[in-house]
Amino acid sequence: MCNTKFSAVLCMAFFIGSGIATDINEQAEVVASSLVTQYYQTFDENRSHLAMLYRENSQLHFEGTVHTGREEITQKLKSLPFNKVQHTVSTVDAQPMITSQAVVLAVTGQLKADDDLPHYFSETFILLQENGSNSWVISNQIFRLYLHNH
Repeated sequence: MCNTKFSAVLCMAFFIGSGIATDINEQAEVVASSLVTQYYQTFDENRSHLAMLYRENSQLHFEGTVHTGREEITQKLKSLPFNKVQHTVSTVDAQPMITSQAVVLAVTGQLKADDDLPHYFSETFILLQENGSNSWVISNQIFRLYLHNH
């Protein structure tokens, strides 16, 4: 069940009810679609609300720097040097890992911060199903922004 501190929007996004996904590949696609939609919408609106998606052993590799645990990851996301951000997702690829309790997904797209021109980004997530429930959390995440000099 979802944590009561979890925002209602994110809780719904990561709660996969019985009967929605009929096999492990379909479940991975449902979980990935939910994450991508809600993660980037929440990131763009209020990054601090993403905290409940992480656990104390979660890791974020952000531009080559490792951040571990909910608090450190949330601090990194909140400290990013922009006020306004908009993600435009281009591709999402997801697959189940060895077990149905884990999903890996790769996302590519563009990120526009404040008045800057859009830049391409790629992000990889490993999601874990939490303790046999239908809630999913981010275990591992890797982010890269592609800045090109023209």
